[in-house]
Amino acid sequence: MMGAHPHRTISTPAILEAMSWDSIPSRDYLSGTSHQLSATALLPSPDGPPLPRPHELFQFREDNSEANGHGIFDCFFACRRKLEQGLARRRVEQGLKLYNQHKQQAAVAKWKSALKRIRKREDKFLLLGYLYQAYMDWGKFRESLEFAHRQLGVAEETDSASFRAEAYLNLARTHERLGALERSMAYARHSLFNECDQCKVAGHVQLCVGNVNTQLASFCPALEAFQQAHKIAQSTKDPALELQVYVGLSELFARLQDAEKSAKYASKAYDLSRSLQLGDLNSRHHRAALLQMAAALRKQGELGDAQDYCSEATRLSLTSGDQATYARSIRVMGDIYRKKCDINRAFKQYELALGLSSSLGDRLSQMETMEGMAKCLEALRLQRRICNCRPLEFNSKLLELASSIGAKLLVRNVRERLARIYCNLGDEEQQAHHERLAAQLDAELELVCGACSLPYGGEADSLEALPCAHILHARCAYELLRRGSRRRRPRQCPECQRLVSSRLYLCCDEARRSTVSLRSSPSLASLRSYSQQATSSV
Repeated sequence: MMGAHPHRTISTPAILEAMSWDSIPSRDYLSGTSHQLSATALLPSPDGPPLPRPHELFQFREDNSEANGHGIFDCFFACRRKLEQGLARRRVEQGLKLYNQHKQQAAVAKWKSALKRIRKREDKFLLLGYLYQAYMDWGKFRESLEFAHRQLGVAEETDSASFRAEAYLNLARTHERLGALERSMAYARHSLFNECDQCKVAGHVQLCVGNVNTQLASFCPALEAFQQAHKIAQSTKDPALELQVYVGLSELFARLQDAEKSAKYASKAYDLSRSLQLGDLNSRHHRAALLQMAAALRKQGELGDAQDYCSEATRLSLTSGDQATYARSIRVMGDIYRKKCDINRAFKQYELALGLSSSLGDRLSQMETMEGMAKCLEALRLQRRICNCRPLEFNSKLLELASSIGAKLLVRNVRERLARIYCNLGDEEQQAHHERLAAQLDAELELVCGACSLPYGGEADSLEALPCAHILHARCAYELLRRGSRRRRPRQCPECQRLVSSRLYLCCDEARRSTVSLRSSPSLASLRSYSQQATSSV
């Protein structure tokens, strides 16, 4: 430890370097204010007080007592510690500038160097948050998990509820991508326990809860969590959180086979990423919006526009070094080729995405990629271009992965495919086994409209969600509203009997208005020109 040896000295170059800062202003990037790399904020820290000047640090006693020597050494090493803190703060400032210039490797090197010198716990917590977000942006989830755990250790040392809340949130977000959904949900509950209900951290926790429930096929709880996150985003005026809520809602309705509503939410996220200054176009929020637009357009059959959006997301993820988004964009491109019935090119895209997501430890992306590969194999099997052996083996592996993660909707789909394969093989026992388990999962998912008692989510349909987060067929929801206004009777949800106003869920209250016109979506040329304009302004 520095200061442990009374006879150690500071080298002359270090003192001269410190004295040369006299006229250089500095920013306090480790204060308690919001910062751009935080999971809960976008803006950089404001200007703070300048670093202490060298002549202010060196203050010696003038008495000639025997203790004078010890006083000089104490002051000397106190000055050294202050100079080291100044060096660390300056490295943090330099790292932030480098990161905003998309020089992530150099920025992280600066921050790691500063982390060795930081002594104040509050400063160390925020610097660990910078490093955590940098590795999350790269898709290196295992490394980011280490920084989140170190944040939790600092939070326990300081006994800070707000620090614990953010540390648990970071742990929840990382475990979500690693496929540990139950553990992610547990960390999210811990975060909510340590934070108020209407702050930005709580909004991001609700977003994480919504994403996890979507993966678990618990769609009503997911909608409720997204609704809470949306309210917090509006009350705190957090456009990044609102954008991510729209992305989550788009993914949720895509899984329920409502392509129009999925495209509508994806369009809202994309428009928000363009209209609001959330950073330049290499920000992770814009990449997520582009990729969700591509996925939603593919669902609607707009394959040309979908390919344009996906290509732009791929380009930006390569520019920024975002390996996780790059892997997902390759997977979405494989989905587009599969929709075009170009199975060979689709399978090549899936193989690339699978290898990259496996190396990153992104089990969710790995599972979604394997689902696309299984659909390719199923198409080849039905065309009698391959035998039943390879689809059977591959779907068995996918079933094991999806079951370990807890993705019930995917497990049901895989079991239905396996039942068809065993039927083709003539194995009636295995066919009945998978059909029985698929039926049990159908009952557990409860994907049934409360108004007409008919199932939804199995094929393309138009859905609506009430403010209580219960899902109905769109025709049933509109009939509920018309019946209530015609008879002047209170409208009630058929599931929970709660009163329903004339508004439906979030931004989807425009029941009569058509969804976004996808043919007027920006082309790849306009996307690239917009990218060049934004990049030149950075």
